[in-house]
Amino acid sequence: MKKVLPNTKVLCEGKHGQNYWFHGCMEYLMDCLGESKEYNYWFFSGITGDSFAQLYSKNIYTTAWYYTYNLFSYDIVKKAFDACGYDFEYISGITNENRLTYIPRIKKYIDKNIPVIARGGKDTWEFCNICGYDDNDLYFLICDCAEPKSYSNEFCELIFVGNKKEQPALADAYRQAILNIPSLMTMPATSEYSFGKQAFLDWADSFQTGIFDYVPSEKINVWNVHGTYLCISGTNGCSRGFLNKALELNPDMIFINKLEPLYAKQFDVFEVLAYRDQNGNNDYQNGGMQNGFKIKPEVISNIELMKPISDKIMESVKYCDEILKIFSECFHRKIHPNG
Repeated sequence: MKKVLPNTKVLCEGKHGQNYWFHGCMEYLMDCLGESKEYNYWFFSGITGDSFAQLYSKNIYTTAWYYTYNLFSYDIVKKAFDACGYDFEYISGITNENRLTYIPRIKKYIDKNIPVIARGGKDTWEFCNICGYDDNDLYFLICDCAEPKSYSNEFCELIFVGNKKEQPALADAYRQAILNIPSLMTMPATSEYSFGKQAFLDWADSFQTGIFDYVPSEKINVWNVHGTYLCISGTNGCSRGFLNKALELNPDMIFINKLEPLYAKQFDVFEVLAYRDQNGNNDYQNGGMQNGFKIKPEVISNIELMKPISDKIMESVKYCDEILKIFSECFHRKIHPNG
C-alpha cells in the first residue's frame, strides 16, 4: 500500500533567500492544515529569530549554519507553534532500537493528510517533512525537491502537530519578534558558537590572527570558515520584508523606519563580499571579494589578502551597534550588559 500527500511542493526557494529548512517545513504543515497563507516561510524565519541572528563557529574544522539548526530545542519549536496557535509534541533522541515504534503514528498522520516534521538520517541531515509511506519506506519532502523521495526509516527527531489553540494576533507575533532582535544580537557566546555582533567580529578576526598559518591549504574547508557565514548574512539580508510587514501591522513601531536602512546596508556588505565586481555590478559567477563564495584556500590563509575582507565584515559590526542604539534610544534602557 502506498499513500503520499498530493500537495507536495518545494519547501525552500534558495534563489529567493530561503535557505533555512525548518521554516519551509512549518509553512508546508500550515498549508496542509488549511491555515492562513500569512504563516509562511518568512513568518517562521522571523518568529524564531533566524532572520536576525548571525552565527560563527569557533572551530575552523566545523561550521555554524543557522540559529534554529545549531541550537535546536523544545523552546524554539514552542516559539514557532505558539505563534500560529497549535500544540505539538517534539520527540528527540530516537534510536535504532525504538525508531520503528513511531511508524504507526506517522502513518496515521499521513492518512489524515498531515505531514510530520523530521530531522536526521543520512539523506535527510536537516529538517524535512515526512509526507507519505509504502510497505517498506517513508517518503520525505526535502528542501528544494518538489517530489518526495523514499528512504528507509531514517530520523532521530520528530515533531507532531497537536490540537489547535488560541492564535495570537498576527500583529502581536510580529511585534514580539522585532522586540527580540537586541537579545539575538547580543546573545552570549557558548563554547562552540558566537552570535550577532560577536559573530561578525569573530568572523573578521579569524582572518587576521594567524589561525590558518599552520593549516595546510588542502585542510581548509572554504565553506566552513567563510562561505557559510556569507550565506547566513545574505539570507538574513532578506529580513527587511519581515520588518516592513511588522510596521504595516504595527504602525506605532515607527522606529522600524530607522532599522530598515541599516539592514539594507548589511545586505549590501554581503553583496560586496559575495558578488560585486569592480564596476559595482553583481556578477554571480565571478564577482565578490577574492571571488566571494569561490575564494581559494590559499587566499584564506593569507592575512594580507584577507585584510580588505575583514575590514568589509567589520562594517556589519558598525551597523549592529547602530541597530542596538536605535532600540536603546526607543526604550530608554540598555539592551544588554555587553551590548
